[in-house]
Amino acid sequence: MAGKMKSKGSQSEAASNEQGAERQGWPAKLLQAGLLALVALLLGGAWVWFSQPSAKQDGPATSETSRRIKGNLGPWGELEYIPILIETPDEFLSVAGQGGREETVWFFQNLSVTAMAEIFNAAGLSRVERDWLLDQRNWMPVTNGFAISPPPHILMGISPEARQRIYSVLADCGGNPLHELPMAFRRDALDMWFYSSGLSANAVALTKSLLYQRGNAWCLSDWPLLLRSLQSPDEQRRLLKTLSRQSTLLVRLRVGQNSDLDPLVSYWGRSGRLKDIRPLLQSVAMVPEGVHLDVVHLLPRFVRSRIYTYPFPSEPGGAIPGNCFWSSMNFFSSGNPDDRYNDPEEMRRCLREDYFPIADSYLLGDVILLSKPDGTLVHAVVFIADDVVFTKNGAASTQPWMFTRMQDLAASYPSEQPLKLKAYRRRDM
Repeated sequence: MAGKMKSKGSQSEAASNEQGAERQGWPAKLLQAGLLALVALLLGGAWVWFSQPSAKQDGPATSETSRRIKGNLGPWGELEYIPILIETPDEFLSVAGQGGREETVWFFQNLSVTAMAEIFNAAGLSRVERDWLLDQRNWMPVTNGFAISPPPHILMGISPEARQRIYSVLADCGGNPLHELPMAFRRDALDMWFYSSGLSANAVALTKSLLYQRGNAWCLSDWPLLLRSLQSPDEQRRLLKTLSRQSTLLVRLRVGQNSDLDPLVSYWGRSGRLKDIRPLLQSVAMVPEGVHLDVVHLLPRFVRSRIYTYPFPSEPGGAIPGNCFWSSMNFFSSGNPDDRYNDPEEMRRCLREDYFPIADSYLLGDVILLSKPDGTLVHAVVFIADDVVFTKNGAASTQPWMFTRMQDLAASYPSEQPLKLKAYRRRDM
């Protein structure tokens, strides 16, 4: 789905007083020392902490969390990524409010009795599971279909392969949000999902037994059942925090005395921000050893004030915290965000009138839409650089604004059929 994202740069004027400082002898050394201190204050200490592997790290998680990933070169410059995990804040988690005491219900809509029987017969169930699910005394008629509430012993015993087949049908039927948008994590990074989670070995094993595959992700739809099976409120809470984890990145730009600043200023200063970006890049370029600058400092105010944070929950009937469409269309907003973009149709109208479609060669701020093969709009993100995008995966307060790579984004929206990708660029840029 992601493909390889490439981009082209443009030129912009840049000015520097560096030579004058170098001719001033020892005052220049004081200037350099001051710049080092300024950069240290500007960047803060978070990236240093994340770059140090914990003494508790071991196994596959060590290489994933402690390594730096070198980005592909482009007009954005020389990038480095540090993978991190982010969890929903304690204040936003409530075991009682997460459906942990509700029974599991499967809704099969617009399917005949014969079609349902074929699904269960072909799923690869055990004889006990198949007999229970085929027993129509366990089917409750609902509008345009049937509802089934499998008991825990049936749900717990279903194999990953059978779960995948049945839950794919439920995801397409409608009315099954836990199957349409399951908890998900990239398939080749399963150990990261549970890394240093604090969960007991039994809780981890039980969780993994309920996972199934979809696309490039491991998925979990039966987390309410897991909550009911855990007796300790602390472990229930820890489970919710672990399952809420998302893979994000610290993204840093290497800038040194030999860096060509003109293309960097041009790329990161898009949308009339050259006057803000140029002085910062010129200042860090004067540091003798070079600097790994967090790209957050190069992005619009809207992003700087939200990245790695969670929106406050809204009161019932109150304003929506902001979904992916709102977040994408307000990327360059310098004032109050435009709440019209919470409506995907309003976003589509704006894209038709104020944007034009592009095939590739993405630049900072391009809006990328993800949709199903039938055209159903699924998600919207903003291109940052290389294959990194700015995203908010849903309007809920349990979803942060973050950076992610396209392979991780695909795992957040798992699909048996690859999602289609279409990009747009503002006409005034």
